[in-house]
Amino acid sequence: MRKRVWALAAALLMLPLTGCGSLLNRDYSVTEPHSSSYYESEDRSVLRAESYQDLVNALLVLISGGAKEGTIWLYPDDSGLPAPQAAERACLEVQKETPLGAYAVEYLTYTVDETPRNYDAIQLTVGYRRTAAQVAGIVHITSTSALGDLLREAARNHAAELVVQVGYFDHQAEEVRTQVTQIQAEVEPESKEPWTVNFYPDSGNAGIIEVLLSGAGSAEGAEQNTKNTN
Repeated sequence: MRKRVWALAAALLMLPLTGCGSLLNRDYSVTEPHSSSYYESEDRSVLRAESYQDLVNALLVLISGGAKEGTIWLYPDDSGLPAPQAAERACLEVQKETPLGAYAVEYLTYTVDETPRNYDAIQLTVGYRRTAAQVAGIVHITSTSALGDLLREAARNHAAELVVQVGYFDHQAEEVRTQVTQIQAEVEPESKEPWTVNFYPDSGNAGIIEVLLSGAGSAEGAEQNTKNTN
C-alpha cells in the first residue's frame, strides 16, 4: 500500500520563500495535505510525482534527508512536458533557486528510463558541498532580527560559522552585512579580518544566510555573493 509523504510537509515547511527570480516564482515552504506526492514502496525507496511541482518537492525531500541517490517515478500530467526536460528543469531549479539546494548541493545528475509504461523512472545522484552536520546545524529563524544574539553566542563559543534559514527576507542583504559588521566590532574590537557573509540563493530574497566568523570565506561562496548588494 502506498504511503503518503506526510514528512514532506514538515521538511518543506522549513524552506522559506524564494524570491521573484525563481524560475516559476513559486513558494517552496508550503505543501498542501492533498499533495499527490507519496512513496511508491513500503521501504520508501521510490518517490512518486504526478506533476512537475511534485517532482521539485520530491527532489527537496531527497536533499533534506541527505540522500546521495534516489528514484522518482514521474507520471504524465496535463503539461505534456517530457520526462527528460522535466528532470533537467527541476534539477536546475532546486540547485539554483531554492535555499537548501543553493547552499548544500554541488551537483545533481540523473538518467531517465522511458520504457513504455504509465510512468518514467528518474534515477538521481546528488553531490553535496556541505556535510550532513553542517546541514543539521542550520538554525531556523523567523526574521533577521534574531541574527545579532545568535552571532554573539557563536562568537562566545568560538564557532567558525553560523548558518541560519530565515522565514522572511526582503532585499535585506546590505542591512544584514551592516549588522554583522557591528556585531563583530562589538565582540572582536581588535580583529582586522572581517567576517564573511554569504546568501543562498544569491538573490534579493535569500533564504539561507551564512556567516563565516573566521573571516576566511570560501572562494566559491564569496564569488557567488559579490554582487548581492540589494
